Amino acid sequence: MTPPTDAPLRLDHPLQGIAWMVAGVFLLSVMDALSKHAVSQLSIPVLIAARSAMVLVLLGPWVLRSGGGSALRTRRPWAHGVRGLLAVCSMLAFFESLRLLPLATVIAISFAAPLFMTLLSVPLLKERVGVHRWGALLAGFVGVSLIVGPQAMDGALGLGAWLALVAAFFYAASMTCVRWLSPTESDLSMLVWQNLTMGLAGAMGLFFVPMEVAPGMWPIIGFMAVLVLLGQRCTFRALRLAPVGVVAPFHYSELLWAALLGWIFWHEWPGAHVWWGAFLVVGAGLYTLWRERARTQGGV
Repeated sequence: MTPPTDAPLRLDHPLQGIAWMVAGVFLLSVMDALSKHAVSQLSIPVLIAARSAMVLVLLGPWVLRSGGGSALRTRRPWAHGVRGLLAVCSMLAFFESLRLLPLATVIAISFAAPLFMTLLSVPLLKERVGVHRWGALLAGFVGVSLIVGPQAMDGALGLGAWLALVAAFFYAASMTCVRWLSPTESDLSMLVWQNLTMGLAGAMGLFFVPMEVAPGMWPIIGFMAVLVLLGQRCTFRALRLAPVGVVAPFHYSELLWAALLGWIFWHEWPGAHVWWGAFLVVGAGLYTLWRERARTQGGV
């Protein structure tokens, strides 16, 4: 696998950028489907530790090409640790929600992450959020409440919905840390430190769960690690070939892939409340993206 280059590309290939984004989202959707299968066969600490270890192995050639250990030096190791722990919390909640909910429902709820990022950017990054974005934020959370539905406080479905929402919050916090770290840290450094932290957290969890992995699960875990890096490679490429405003909306195609994969493998199909809620959440995300683009171009 060719590592992502840091060299800038001209933002004048929108169709290619869209194609790369759709491909990346599809690969990550397959990875999520494999995760749903894996959590039915493995304890979550085992899955986190094994997948993180395999991701680190796959990152090895990129590290060597980039100068070895010197490419991973950082002035803020504690900040990487905080980000890694946020990612661990997100993954723990996400994997557990996959045990309890249809795949497409979990993905639809995860679309709340950009809304949480808007909220967190105010206290953590001191960003200014105008009335339009606050309105979009409110509409998005109304959509989330529709997805969660009246069962939110009752039984396994309710627990799964809240876990998916918690996963979205911790993922948003982790991605907010990326914006905070990006002025001084490289993509490679953040990837390696995150997976090191996640791997260590998973390894600590092995003291409390049985280390039982059926031989047939190792290829699946390895395939998941490959899909994570290939999916990220595609999305990185998309963002280098075309403006964010062009390619980012196609990230929401993940809901369609998740619904299709859930129907094929688990005979799951989201109810009408999930689609209506997702419509509001996606609409809020697209409107926020449009307002941000207008603001950066000098709009009101």
